[in-house]
Formats: sequence, C-alpha cells, structure tokens
Amino acid sequence: MKPSSRKRDRKYERGQILILLAFVMIGLMLCSALAIDVGFAYVTKARLAKAVDAACLTGMTTLALGQATAQTVATNTFSANYPVTGLDANAPTVNVTFSQSSGQQVVGVSATATIRTIFMGLLPGYRTLNVSASAQALRGYLAMTVVLDRSGSMAGNGGQAALQSAAPTFVNYFNNLTDQVAMVSFASNATVNFAIAHHFLDAGTGIPDLIAGLTFAGATFGPGGLALAKIQEDNGVPTQGGTLVKVVVYFTDGLVNTIQTTLSCNGTPTLYNIGGYDINNDPNVGFFVPATGVQTYRYDGSSRWYTCDGSGNCNTQTSTSCLRNDAGFTSAIDGRTKSFTRAHVTADAQYQALQTASLMRAENPGVYVYAIGLGSSPSTTFLQQIANDPASSTYDPNLPIGMAVFAPDCPSSQCTTELQQVFQTIASKILLRLIQ
Repeated sequence: MKPSSRKRDRKYERGQILILLAFVMIGLMLCSALAIDVGFAYVTKARLAKAVDAACLTGMTTLALGQATAQTVATNTFSANYPVTGLDANAPTVNVTFSQSSGQQVVGVSATATIRTIFMGLLPGYRTLNVSASAQALRGYLAMTVVLDRSGSMAGNGGQAALQSAAPTFVNYFNNLTDQVAMVSFASNATVNFAIAHHFLDAGTGIPDLIAGLTFAGATFGPGGLALAKIQEDNGVPTQGGTLVKVVVYFTDGLVNTIQTTLSCNGTPTLYNIGGYDINNDPNVGFFVPATGVQTYRYDGSSRWYTCDGSGNCNTQTSTSCLRNDAGFTSAIDGRTKSFTRAHVTADAQYQALQTASLMRAENPGVYVYAIGLGSSPSTTFLQQIANDPASSTYDPNLPIGMAVFAPDCPSSQCTTELQQVFQTIASKILLRLIQ
C-alpha cells in the first residue's frame, strides 16, 4: 500500500472515537441510572417492609378492641415507621384487611410508595417508580389462667385498689369469643373463680366483675393457686383447630407461705392449709379449713396452741387440739417430718410452687409462665424462677421462656399506674407470642 493511501484512511477515521465515546457515556449513564435509582427503590422497599411489619403486629395485638380500632392503630403505626421524605412523590397508600384462615384470625397490611427517580427520569415513563410491600399475621388461640393474690396484706399496701384497676384492663386485651381465660385467686385457700372458657368478659359473670368482688384477707397459698392453674391449662383446647398457646400469669404481693397437707389428728386424717404470719418474721403458723380459708388453730412455733373464732381472733390458749400430737408435716422437699414453723412451711411452699411451674412448662405444648410482684416483699429470685426468666439462675432456654416483672412502688401514689404498666407489658408479650 502506498503511503498516501494510509494517510487518506486515517483522514476518514477521524471522529470515530467521539461516536464510540458517546455510546459508552450513554451506557454508563444508563448503568448509573439503574444503580442509583434501583438502589433508592431497594432502600424504600426495606423501609416499607419494616413499617408494614410493625403495622401488622400492632393491628393484630389490638384486634380484640375491634377492627376499627385495630385498623386505626395499624395505620398510625405504619406512618410512625415510614416518615415521608423528599424522595417520595406522595404519601404511601396503606391497606389493612381482616379475614380468617382455618378458623384463625388474620390481619394483612399492604402498602405502596411512589418515589421520584433521578437518572431514569430522563427516559419517558420512568419519572417515578412504585415500590410495594405486604405482611400477614395469623393469631393463634390462647388458653390463659390469671392467678391473683387476695391475701390480707393487699388491703393495706395499695395492692387491692391497684389490682382491681389494672387486672380488668389486662384481660380486656384478649378476645372474648376465641380465647379461653380462667381466673384463680388465693389467700389462705385457693379458688377457681372462673373456669377456663370463652365469654370471660361477659358483663355480670365475667372476670372483670369477679375481680371487683374479691375480698382480701388471709395468708398466701401460692402453691394452691398454681396447682389450680395447671388444671385449668390442662382443660384448655383450641375449639377450631390452629395453634394453641398456653399461658399462666401469676400475681402476688408477698412470699408464698402456705402449704396443704394431711395431718393424722389422733388417727383421723384431716386436710389442712398451714402457714401465714410472715410479717416481721413472726414464727406463728395458722391452720386453715381448705375449702373456706377460715383459721381454726394457731401455733406459736414453740409450744403454745391457740383456738381461733373464725374471724381471725386466736387469743385463747388451748390444750385440746389433736394437732398437738402431730410431730409436724411431711416435707415435699425431702420427705422428712418438719416441725410447724414459719421457716419450714415457707420453704416447702416455695418448693411446691416451683415444682408446679416446672411441670407446666414441661407439658406439650408447654405453658408460658409470667410472674408479677407488687411492692417490696416478693422475692425477685423466686418469681424469676417461677417464670423461667432469663435473669434467673435456673433459667432453661429449652423450656418456654417467661418473664418476671415488678411494681415496687407500693404503697405510693404511683402504685396503680405502675401496676397497669406492668400488666400492659405482660399483655404485649403474650399477644406477640400468639402472632405467627
């Protein structure tokens, strides 16, 4: 090839690099558009999903208050978790739905956000992008027993008024038609006030009215309250299929200090509830009729026995009680005979209560136990063990995990408010366990 021909070819090749560069720049801009605008869409999707999940959970947890309330709460929760920014072309649209699946309640929340594009907006039809997210929550069935302390100390530390205000609000968080709830109360005896069933909120016969009518007097037969709760939980079954969650909520303002045992009484087996008198380390123990909680005898822990008149007055020393001939009671801890002292009875009462809570957790399905302590008397260690709280030294992560919560400022002007907050905390935990 002649040199002049190569020069002419280079002349015609001039400017081609500019055309190639233009195509490359267009490709780079499109890639940037894809990376940046799609990246914004991904971030928006994540924010949207978080807000939808939160709205779905709160909608389900408030469903017992009615669909209108649940919808409002869910929508407000979504807005709180998805603040509109300059990237949004307008506020997202939110849709809350309610339905049933295999008899279980279902709450669905979906939302769509429209965001502005930066680079893709240069192309027709891509000035905005729509991003959507949805969530669905199914609510399992609840079988719950509320175990309430009605001992005499509750009447003097503000606990009575606080409990009668907070506990009815607590049970109203649950569904009167699909959940099953029982109420057990205890003092010197333990009683099933409302056997586990639906319609636990019905006016006149439901649990809130029963709480309002409680009488507060006597000792603290906590093991009996938990034993009755176990029976109620064993009777709780899902009526329409679906998942069943079993829960016990145990409330007290003091130590468990009463046990139930059979004494020979001169060869005649007689059932008694023994305990009480835990103020200022009083060594006395009382002997109560299990069915009524009425005290018949008192023993001072040394050698003196007293008869009681049924109204709590035990001032007459007696030498006729057949119980004088009993060496003591058979301990559940080690099977040995223990003397009738407050220390022995209280130790056995705590042991029996913990054993019952452990048995409930070991069932299938296992029972979630929550404990509430009022004032300064309840043992933190004991209630944490009752609940299998992660803070307990005996915590077992392989068993249903509960929680021990405390309202320590009783008596005080804050007692009722504090206890309401504690019950609300427990209600939230239970409702979250019901949601799938």
